[in-house]
Amino acid sequence: MSTMTIEQLSEYKNLVITQPHCPFCVKAKALLDDRDTEYTTLVLGTDLEKTEMVAFIEQVANTTVRTVPQIMLDGKFIGGHDDLVAFLERQVNTEELGDFEL
Repeated sequence: MSTMTIEQLSEYKNLVITQPHCPFCVKAKALLDDRDTEYTTLVLGTDLEKTEMVAFIEQVANTTVRTVPQIMLDGKFIGGHDDLVAFLERQVNTEELGDFEL
């Protein structure tokens, strides 16, 4: 198992932190795939420890998380699956799509 630092995690522009057999992780990645969004997947227990994920999200978003998926897009913390759905709906419903990039 590799140990990742916060600095290494911060280098990912689009990141989805998952764990095996997580239905919301699968759904979140499917939403991104449908939009042809390139992203890196890191799996808890294989690529990083849960404590590393928690410390990373606390530093970049000033919030404590305990669940997966955790999603970063364009270097910005989005949150979990439901947060991603809300984020994408806001992007579709806004008239200023020119400012939106994934």
